[in-house]
Amino acid sequence: MAFLALGMTANAETVTSTNADNKDSVIDMGSGADDNDRWSMHFSLGVDVPTDAPKGMDFAPLRSWEIGWTVAQYDYRPKSWNTTFSAGLGFNWRNFTLKGHRNMFAKIGDQIVTGPTPAGYEDLSSSVHVMSISMPLLVKQYFSRSFAISLGAQLNWNCYGTLNNTYEVGDSDYDVDTKKIGQRPFTIDFLGIIHYKKLGVYCKYSPMSVLKKDRGPEFKSLSFGIYF
Repeated sequence: MAFLALGMTANAETVTSTNADNKDSVIDMGSGADDNDRWSMHFSLGVDVPTDAPKGMDFAPLRSWEIGWTVAQYDYRPKSWNTTFSAGLGFNWRNFTLKGHRNMFAKIGDQIVTGPTPAGYEDLSSSVHVMSISMPLLVKQYFSRSFAISLGAQLNWNCYGTLNNTYEVGDSDYDVDTKKIGQRPFTIDFLGIIHYKKLGVYCKYSPMSVLKKDRGPEFKSLSFGIYF
């Protein structure tokens, strides 16, 4: 926030000349009550890099993905400002896939555990999936018509979680989903986005573990990717 305030001060003389018109999203849903507000829609696609995982639990970042869809976002820019304040509502989907084929997730009672893959299992993919209803809250500072930086938080209601194992045994294929995995119901992420024209690059970190403390191994989420 201090960085944004400093940037706003440094750009005070260029507000009129740059006249950031806030029309840099791929989907503009129209203006609100006046020319200083509008509605927009956004998408994000990135990779998840789990952090602070227990020793011996290795994830595959290139097989762990995050998809975000902000269905509706309200953007407000006060007159003569190069700063936009936004609040949105949408969906977020994340999966965390174990590396290699030697270990897999399993649910024993109410606990999510990891253990060696049983003999005979081939082409194993073991992952945790979490679906959320999300609310991004952002402050966006324009430095020119094309370049801007957003900082803020994303509130998540993690309403659905599954454990998925796909594997082969002999000539048979299996795809097993396990529900009620004990994901944290509410989490908060810190979110930063660098915008250039209609394309952005984002980085998001959640300081809270994906699973509840008493329901499974504790690991957190760091993700980054493209935003538009």
